[in-house]
Parts: sequence; structure tokens; C-alpha cells
Amino acid sequence: MIKKALFLVALLCAVSAFSGDLYLNIIWHQHQPLYVNPETDQLSGPWVRTHATKDYYDMAAMHKDFPEVHATINLTSSLLYQLEAYYLKRLAPDNLSEYIPGHTDPWIDLALNPAAQFTPEDIDLLVNNPWNALAMSQVQMNRFPEYAALRDKPRDELTDEDYAAILCWFYLANFDPDFLRGTSDLNVDLTDLLREENGLFYLKKPLTRETAVELVQKSVEVMRNVIPVHRQLMESGKLELITTPFYHPILPLLIDSDIAKVCQPNDELPPRFAYPADANAQVVKGIDYYQQTFGSMPNGMWPAEGSISEDAAAIFAANNIQWICGDMHVLERSLPSGLDIAEPYRLSTPDGDIMIVFRETYLSDHIGFTYQNMQPQEAADHFLGEVLHYKPAADEPDRLLTVILDGENAWEWYEYDMDGKQFLKAMYQNLTDARASGDVTCVTPSEYINGNPDRNIPAHPVSEMTAIEKLWPGSWISANYNTWIGEKEENKAWEYLLKARQDLESTGFPQPDPRSTEPANEPDKSIWQAYESIYAAEGSDWFWWYGADQTAGTGDRPFEEAFFQHLRAVYRHANDAGANLTVPEFAPILSAAKVGLQENTGGAMARSTVMRTVRFTCDATEQIVPVAIFIAGNEPSLSEWNPNTVRLYDDGTHGDQADADGIWSLELDFPVGSEIQYKYTNSGAPGDWQDCEEFPQSNRAFTVEDGESVQVEHSVFGIRD
Repeated sequence: MIKKALFLVALLCAVSAFSGDLYLNIIWHQHQPLYVNPETDQLSGPWVRTHATKDYYDMAAMHKDFPEVHATINLTSSLLYQLEAYYLKRLAPDNLSEYIPGHTDPWIDLALNPAAQFTPEDIDLLVNNPWNALAMSQVQMNRFPEYAALRDKPRDELTDEDYAAILCWFYLANFDPDFLRGTSDLNVDLTDLLREENGLFYLKKPLTRETAVELVQKSVEVMRNVIPVHRQLMESGKLELITTPFYHPILPLLIDSDIAKVCQPNDELPPRFAYPADANAQVVKGIDYYQQTFGSMPNGMWPAEGSISEDAAAIFAANNIQWICGDMHVLERSLPSGLDIAEPYRLSTPDGDIMIVFRETYLSDHIGFTYQNMQPQEAADHFLGEVLHYKPAADEPDRLLTVILDGENAWEWYEYDMDGKQFLKAMYQNLTDARASGDVTCVTPSEYINGNPDRNIPAHPVSEMTAIEKLWPGSWISANYNTWIGEKEENKAWEYLLKARQDLESTGFPQPDPRSTEPANEPDKSIWQAYESIYAAEGSDWFWWYGADQTAGTGDRPFEEAFFQHLRAVYRHANDAGANLTVPEFAPILSAAKVGLQENTGGAMARSTVMRTVRFTCDATEQIVPVAIFIAGNEPSLSEWNPNTVRLYDDGTHGDQADADGIWSLELDFPVGSEIQYKYTNSGAPGDWQDCEEFPQSNRAFTVEDGESVQVEHSVFGIRD
């Protein structure tokens, strides 16, 4: 009996000492809006190309050096389609003389134009177009002092040689630093053009139009390797590749836009849009394009903007998708309450169970925002420390922590680390060491589900995961859909989309099989194109820029023009197929202030001229304020929603009325008519929303009015006006 008792005690001690493993699921989201102008069959923006040379190749290739850092990369269909159809199929890098202008993007046309003089149209494209050759972050521009000098030179003093240099710099500054330093594994070396000194790049020789041709060739070489490097790493097991519904729509809103009444009960919504067949087509088309590109079926999909609902999950499951992603704030509002963020969940659908992983928002946003202001190793160490907080305690089972963020937009803001390269390498090295010590194992979602004996990772069947009883409908922004629906401008865009969709439906043309390719014969070809145009108009990117909550630094007009082009194409193709539809007049939706961003009187950052001073005052007398009250909002001077970077003052300066009275103030100038949205935060780290005001349904907002005196916007911290 004594021996048996001792055995039981030892067994209980062993069990109590057992703890599961911590798995880290990193997902990089790579996406570009559809820049295709259906009227010219050309891209209106260069950003697929610039991010391909600066981000898409190296973000994948870096994993060759860190084989234990398994991760997932989401490549949206709209991104892959533009890369393949408008660059890889239309540019022969060894014979650019056969290139036909008007087939890729206008900046390539300009680079390959042998004309000796720049025309007024060329100059407008280079320095005045909303997407001009001087439009990039200040942090990124600072690394190229000669480029910055050209940006700051008076426009009337620029010469043809200057314009040629601006064009070339636009290419150079959008190459990954590995190419600038000649350290890439690709045969793309730009050290013949640039030298590096103290982290800054200077010219070795003048930039000419001949240089521009060379840079196009090198750009094509990088673009040609983007898909192969992803496929190679996927086949080796280091990366899992996934995709998104084809044109990046907010899927729950296509199924039934009234779903927003659940998560936005106080918002006025547009007339109901409910076309679940379109939502299914977007998913099927995304899967089909992925299979054509990579030769296999994707196991997972990233719903555009993390926008999920129970009906959307059912469409994914019906198309044999095993897992999808959401945000922790959606999980917090789902049932049962109190669900652990570091755990995957099972949702039952009519077509079987599907796994949902939810991003740890604060940790993801640290990479996207906070770490841009930190030294690389310090940031990498902080990241690992935060991850280790989720390590299972004694008696706890395995945990899966998910980090999801854009893999292309954050790096140009990393002040002490060009393109975030040192941070990423330090983070991956830390995770490699953590794997060796048994603290953290980086996995892909499919690897977590199915297990990987070669890495001693057990299977975690979806059937054994905790069930979500009620999934909250929402996105990775504010756990609702208010970035895309609910504001006046957004609602008007939905009305336009509904009108076009109803008119197409009225023709009686059958909705094509989403797996079908473009037919060769009429009228089937035009019917197919009409539906393709409505799918393109359903993309999230057009609605993103409407309303006061999002504003592009170079203006929102190009996105509105693209949206209208796709709507008009629905009617053009339908009428080509034999319909007799009257094309509506799609009147501009954008507010005057947002259109004023792109009036080309001064380049990318030109603003309307009628300004008014606004004084923000925040009563924080009931708060403990260790550092300061900060403001974040939708304007560049309000940090464009980057929290804890623009501070208010309580020292009698910057519009503050009294020193140390607990009323924090800041005066800023805005164009009259601007729609301002903002929130206050209290002493948090840059990029961290943790200590912010919580208004789940809307932000603080007002319109800048005309007047001679200062416009005062007074608030009490944490109390809704």
C-alpha cells in the first residue's frame, strides 16, 4: 500500500508539472487594390510593382535563412492577378523594345519612352498626379538625400535632367535594401548606381533615361521571382500560402448588408444589399485562381479585412476551406464569453466545422506601429517577451497565439531600420532560439491542425477544439464594419452598387459559373465581363476611402474614379450583350475637403487653401496622466490613426489656456469643410491603443466650419460627447 501511495503521489506530481507547448502563428497579409482601369486596360497606380520590388520577394525569401520560423503569407487574388496579367505577361525583360505603351502602368511607359524632352503630361504624372513619383513616407525619403532635395526644389526650377532623376529615384527608392546593397540571392545588384554612407544612399553617377530602362529590367526580374519563391517555400513546408475572396470584398456585407445592424446599431445604413451568390462567387474565384497559380487547394483563407460572420464562415466551409481568421475584439463579443485569445476555435456550419483563429491585436499592432520608433533588437526582444506571456502554465494544454498584420505597409516607417530588415531578422533569430529552448514553436495553421512528426508537433483536430456558440459579426477594425458602411459617403456608394447590381439582374442574363474563364464568343463574353465588373465594384477598397474615418495622404479621388469605372463597365458590357440599360450618372460622392487633397497645384500633398484653426481641449482632471494626453485621428496632422504620437499640452502653450490645470490642449489648422474623426489616448506607447477612449460604435467627429475665430472642440476624456 505504501508503494502504491508513493506511486500515486509521484504520478500526481508529474501530471501537475505538465504543461503544454506554446505555438506561434504569424500571418503576413499582402494585398493591393485593383488598379485596373477597365476603360483603358491599364493599371492606374504603380503600387503592385513597387511593393513587389520592395516587399513581396524579400518577405518570403527571408524564411530561407530561418527554417524553424514557419509562417503563413496571404497573397490576395487581386494582387496576384495584376502582377501576372499586367507585368509578367506584358514585359519581356530581355527585349523591352517590343513593349507596347499603355499596357502596364504609366510610370513604365514614361521610363521606356525614348523621347528627349518631357511633355507637360509627363511632368504632371511625375510631380502632380495624386500617385506621383515623390509620394512616399518621410522616413523612407530621408534615406535618399538627393531624392529629397529634388522633392523640395521649386517646381519652376526643375530641369529635364531633374525629371529623369525623379523618375529613376522613384524606382530606386522602392527596391528592397538587399538589392541596393547587392546582397540579395537574386541577380539584381544596384551598387553600380548607389553607395551607402551611414545608412544613407548617394548616387555614384547621374540618373538618365537610359538608367530608367535598366531599372525597369531589374524590376521585372524581381517580379518574375515573387511567385516562384513563395511556391518554393510552400513546397518545402516553411510557408503556408493562403488567399482572399477574389476582389477583396467585405463578404458579410455582400451576403446581407443588414448584418451591420448587429454590430452598428446606432448607424444609419443604406438600402439592403443581399447577393449571397456573389459572395460565393468571390470565394470560388479566389480559390480557383490560387489553384491555377500554385497547383493546389488553399487550406485557409483570410477574409478581407478580417470580416467574418456566421453566414460568411458557412460559405468558406461549403468550399472546403478548413480555417479562416478574425480579430480578438470579435472573439471578445462572441459567445460563450471569456474565450481565450491564445486558442483556435471550432464553428459549426451546415457543411461541417471550420477553424477560426483570432489575431492578438495589441501584439500585431506593435509590429505595425510601435516598433517603428524602437531600435531593431530592442523591438525584437520586446516582441518575444510579449509572446512568452502566453506560455502555458502547469496543467494547461497547448496554446496557439496568432499574430496577423500587413506585410508591406509598416516597414517604410521604421525610423532606425531601413525597411524593417534588422528587426525582422532579429525577431526571427529570437524565435529560432526560442524553438531550440522549447519555449515557442512557430507553426502554420494547417501544421497545427494536422501535426508535423518531423518537428514533433502533434495533431490538433478541429473536431476537438472549443466550440463558438455565437460568432459576432465584425472585422479587424473596431469589431464592426463601420469603415465600409454607415457613413453618408459610404452609404451612397452602396446605393450606387445596388443600383448597378439590380440593373444587371434585370437583364435576365444568367450568372456565370464562377469557375468559368472568359468565353470567346458573344454574347457570353460580354455577359461574363459584366458580372466580372460588378464583382470588381464589390471590392472593399472603394468603400474604405469613403467617409471621414480613412483618408489617403495623396487624396481619395483615384479610388472613387476606379469605383465608377467598374460600375460603368457593368452597363457597357451588358449592353454589348444585348441589354438596353441606361447608364446612370454617378455623381461624385467625396466631400470637398477630401477631393481638395489632390488639386494639382502643388503636388501630392496639395491642400485646399481656406484653412481654420481648431483647438482640441481634453479635460483629464479625473485621470492619472503619467506622460501626456495624445490625439489620433484621420488627418496627417492627427497621425492618421497612429496613437500616442501627437501629444496635447497642459503647460499654457500650443493653445492651452492654463498651466497644469488638467485640461490638455492642441491647436491645428485644417481646410474648411474637413470631416475630422479622432480619439484621445493616455500616455501609452506609440502605436498602442491599450489606454485609449473606448467608443465601440463611432469616433469623436466634427466638420471644420468657416469662421474667423478659433474653433474649439472640448471633450472630457473617456466620456462621449
